[in-house]
Amino acid sequence: MKKLRITVDGKTYDVEVEVLGGKVSSIVPAAAPAVQAAPAAAPAPAPIVPPAAPAAPAPKAPAAPAGAKDIASPLAAVVVSVNVKEGQQVNEGDLVVMLEAMKMNTPVNATCSGTVGKICVSAGQSVEEGQVLISLS
Repeated sequence: MKKLRITVDGKTYDVEVEVLGGKVSSIVPAAAPAVQAAPAAAPAPAPIVPPAAPAAPAPKAPAAPAGAKDIASPLAAVVVSVNVKEGQQVNEGDLVVMLEAMKMNTPVNATCSGTVGKICVSAGQSVEEGQVLISLS
């Protein structure tokens, strides 16, 4: 066995080395270096978040002409199909538009009987809740 003194990163260690056939087979430290834990960082204070201002009310849609009956979207969605044409007569409960939201189709039916006066949307268009889809006259 050979005793050696080794310095690593400015720290000195006494080690014993056994030499077998000219090759080093093991290194055994004479004394393990003392380990010191790093000081714990003080926890950061929680950020102060000011209260959110109340949301402004949504702007109202322009008033429909007298006698017009609007069919509005019941939810925010994408128009899959428009199932009527302008001038077509519809009865209450007839399917007028098919919407898709979260991979589920939602049929929109005529809320009353009448003639399709204006189609306000087209397939593939995104619509908001309450947006007019079809105006009946």
